[in-house]
Amino acid sequence: MKIFAICYYAPPKLTPQAIQIGRQLYHLDARVELLHGSDPQFSDAYDQYPDFFERIGSLCVPSPGTFFQGFLHKVARRLLPLYNTIPDGLGPWRRRALAPALERIAASGSEALVSFGMPMSDHLLALDIKRRTGLPWLAHFSDPWSDNPFHPNTWLEHRVNAALERRVIKAADRVLFTSQRTLDLVMAKYPPAWRARAAVLPHAWDMDNFAGPAPAPALAPAVAARPGVRHVVRHIGACYGARSPEPLFAALARMLERQPGAFDAVAFEFVGHVSPNLLASDAYKALPAGLVRMRGQVGYRESLQLARDSDALLVIDAPSKLPSVFLPSKLVEYIGARRPVWGITPPGTSADLIAEWAGSADACAAPDDIEAVTRMLRTGLAALDGAAGQGGPEAVAERFAAPRVAAALKAQIALAMGREASAPRQA
Repeated sequence: MKIFAICYYAPPKLTPQAIQIGRQLYHLDARVELLHGSDPQFSDAYDQYPDFFERIGSLCVPSPGTFFQGFLHKVARRLLPLYNTIPDGLGPWRRRALAPALERIAASGSEALVSFGMPMSDHLLALDIKRRTGLPWLAHFSDPWSDNPFHPNTWLEHRVNAALERRVIKAADRVLFTSQRTLDLVMAKYPPAWRARAAVLPHAWDMDNFAGPAPAPALAPAVAARPGVRHVVRHIGACYGARSPEPLFAALARMLERQPGAFDAVAFEFVGHVSPNLLASDAYKALPAGLVRMRGQVGYRESLQLARDSDALLVIDAPSKLPSVFLPSKLVEYIGARRPVWGITPPGTSADLIAEWAGSADACAAPDDIEAVTRMLRTGLAALDGAAGQGGPEAVAERFAAPRVAAALKAQIALAMGREASAPRQA
């Protein structure tokens, strides 16, 4: 099977999309040509697969940046309502990438087209290629597009995004989402025949495939300096926007008011970027020194080692009025590390999976219910003190193993190719 894939973010860029899609392509039993960009704002710290582009063909098209530059860019953002927003800022990249993509497809004899969004420009580029080549096409959505509650748009932006999404889903031979809730949300507005082409493909974990042994991470100095610390609970990944650690800080402060020695044996550590504005709260500033440690970003291999060396791992999601459709890739990696998982997350996909992994709904609490967060912490701490904390059922972990997910992706591509063989090509 010869595949032409489009994923703007690719290894070694340390982004969730590069990690997850890179992982699936790395394990895919197929010949893959990957069209990707090169974004200097992200570090090259994704070091799990040093041989990635020895196994995957690379077609790197650097982004030319925005259509306008400097002062004209600022003016356009103020005066043009859709400028640099629909569906993202990669329109110039799409236009630059189309000709090289068509040349590589012709040279490689690619048999199928696969696009991964976000960014959704990947899908729009694939739509152009589909119209020109007629290749069977699978479109993979890591997040919802026009229905994404965390991407508030003006009415005009929403209308245009919805129209673009509709074109993509109509033309794609197969459509994948990372959770059933996401599939239900997005496909509810489309005809049943379109929904029949949609399926769920979850994220994957991979705790192997290192070029050599990862260095064992030292205990953070602020953690090691606290006498009596026996357990370390870690959050691994970025905190920004509505994904805030404030509910944790507030719950820790509340528990310390009631039980001053509650955390004498425990330290919490954030591994990854935390927006400075999220650390300005009174609750955080009032916490005892060393109880919460900000470690900063580390290499990806080291982050996996830190996950495996944790006594428990923490998921923090943004609050949501409706059940959350999102499946964070970090949660799947936590499960792959076989560690207990605590969730500060609204009801929905993440909470369901954490409860399944823990065997109890007590492992989760909604971000906007601080009292529930304190109960979750109390339950988790009691479990750590009662026995050496381990992960959940092995059958749950194996459901997200990278070779299994990659095999499911290949099967979905084959379905897309089968549909193309029996149906007229899209105009």
